[in-house]
Amino acid sequence: MTANAGDGNPFLVPGRWYRGNLHMHSTNSDGAKSPADAVAWYRDAGYDFVALSDHHVVSDTTAYAQPGFVTIPGVEMHGPDPYTGERYHILATGVSGFERSSESWGPQEAIDRVNAGGGIAVMAHPYWLGQSANDMLEIEGFVGMEVFNSVTDVTRAKGFSGVTWDEYLLQAGLTWGFATDDSHWKHGAQGRGWVMVRTEDFTPAGLVDAMRRGLFYSTMGPEIVDLQVDDDQVRVRTSPAARISFIAARSRGSSHLAGSEPLTAAVHERRGTEVYIRVEVEDATGRIAWSNPILI
Repeated sequence: MTANAGDGNPFLVPGRWYRGNLHMHSTNSDGAKSPADAVAWYRDAGYDFVALSDHHVVSDTTAYAQPGFVTIPGVEMHGPDPYTGERYHILATGVSGFERSSESWGPQEAIDRVNAGGGIAVMAHPYWLGQSANDMLEIEGFVGMEVFNSVTDVTRAKGFSGVTWDEYLLQAGLTWGFATDDSHWKHGAQGRGWVMVRTEDFTPAGLVDAMRRGLFYSTMGPEIVDLQVDDDQVRVRTSPAARISFIAARSRGSSHLAGSEPLTAAVHERRGTEVYIRVEVEDATGRIAWSNPILI
C-alpha cells in the first residue's frame, strides 16, 4: 500500500479547489518552450499551479510565481528498472535536496530521495512503458501513478492506464491516480489532463501535502461536484455526463449511461464486496474525470 487508508476523498475536507499540472517540459530538457514561456502558458490558461518536470534537472521556477499562481519544483527521473528491464520514469513533485537526478539511481533509491526531501513520487505513464502492476509491487513509497498522460495518448495511443491502476489496487492496496499532459510543446498535448486539488493551504508545501493524501481528483474536463460514501450507497454528483461508472475490485461496481438527457448524478448500491470504489465520469466528447479510490 502506497497511500493512507483514511484519505482519498477531497469532498470530506474544507478548502478551495485548485487546478494544476504536474508534468511538462521545457528547453531545459526536450521541450520546445523556454521555462518562462512554458510556465506562462498554464498561468494564462487559468491554472492555479504548475510543476516544471524536465528530465533529470530540477529547475528553479520561483521567479515565475505570481499572486494567485504557484510554481512547484519538479523533475522526471530515469534509470534502470530491474523489474521491467527498461528505464523507469518517475515523476517527482515538491522535490528538494538535489538539483539533478542520476541514471545510476534505481527506482527505489529515486523514490527514497524524493521522500527524504518532502516531495511526492508518481509512476509515470505505465501503459506507455509497458509497466504492469506486478512490476511495481516491490517498489515502496510512491503515492500514485498517472492514470492519464496526454502526450503518450496523442503520440502512441497509450495514455490511459486505468487497467494498470485497478490491478495495483487489487493486488497491493491504495494508490492515487494522476492526470497530466506531459507537454513538450510539439504534439498538441497541452491542457488535456490536470488535477483538481482541495486544500486550505495554497502554497507549494500545502498543495503537495494535499496530493500526498489523495485530496484531489483528476480530469480531462468533466467535473466531480461531490462524492459521498455511507454503509449502503456511494453517491456522486457531476457536470453533465454521458456515462458515470463506479469502478471496484474484480467484477464489482456499476456503470450508468445517459438517456435522452445527460447524467448529473448517479448512485451505486453497495454489495459489501467492492474492496474499493473509484468513480469515472465521461462526457459527450469522450473526456474523462477520475476520483481517487476509497476503501469500503
